[in-house]
Amino acid sequence: MTDNQLGEFLRARRERVSPAAVGLLAIGHRRTPGLRREEVAAGAGISIDYLIRLERGRDRHPSPAVVDALGLDADGRAHLADLADPRAGQGVPLVATASEPIRVLIDSWPNPTIVTNGVLDLIGANNAGERLHRDIGLQIGDNMARALFLEPGAREIYLGFDDVALEVVGNLRSMSASSGRHPELTALVGELSVASDHFARLWAQGEVRGKSDGVKVIAHPEHGRLDLRWSTLHVAGAPGEMIVTYSAEAGSESERVLAALGDPATSPRSARR
Repeated sequence: MTDNQLGEFLRARRERVSPAAVGLLAIGHRRTPGLRREEVAAGAGISIDYLIRLERGRDRHPSPAVVDALGLDADGRAHLADLADPRAGQGVPLVATASEPIRVLIDSWPNPTIVTNGVLDLIGANNAGERLHRDIGLQIGDNMARALFLEPGAREIYLGFDDVALEVVGNLRSMSASSGRHPELTALVGELSVASDHFARLWAQGEVRGKSDGVKVIAHPEHGRLDLRWSTLHVAGAPGEMIVTYSAEAGSESERVLAALGDPATSPRSARR
């Protein structure tokens, strides 16, 4: 990851748009995937020189026409706006430990809940959240992206691994406008790009996914398949900390396991008997 995040993002997105998607015929051999600069420039009604300046970081204000030509969704547009704003992320800390008010808050919740920071370090959890993640090999202080891409057993734990991987890389990309100012994210992206070809390919695509909510299916080592939904909460008084809480469909076996994880007097194993 370089200092020219905005230009890298624009170039990556341009290379992901197929000519057919914008009504162009792909005639002849193309040395690079996606759209050529002249095709984006023509579609956006701008000069090629202006697009080159954007991609090389000499201009930080892409026009709405450029955004439209690249087909960016809401997450992509928000990320681009943050990259274009030099004030974005200023003062957002990269916290290493969940703050006391957040720990007190989540300790009162029965659902498994964790706290992560801007590089997806696991920095806090309530009892149920700690038990859930310990069972799949994660503990406080671990980086969740590193564990996903570098731990040999991750593909067996996360069913639908490819979707989870794309989601995690999109989360990191979304947070990079602010966390990218921290050397820890640059180091993490560099480490994973070298150690994991899968991560490197996904990162190069420029996919952006805000960390808001989603589904995750886990092959629990003791309790089999758990179908979970996760939701992220941002607390105004705790910048840089993201609360992620897990739930399951009412009346399901997954819900029963989660309930047992949240009860210190009950183990999930005994709950299934």
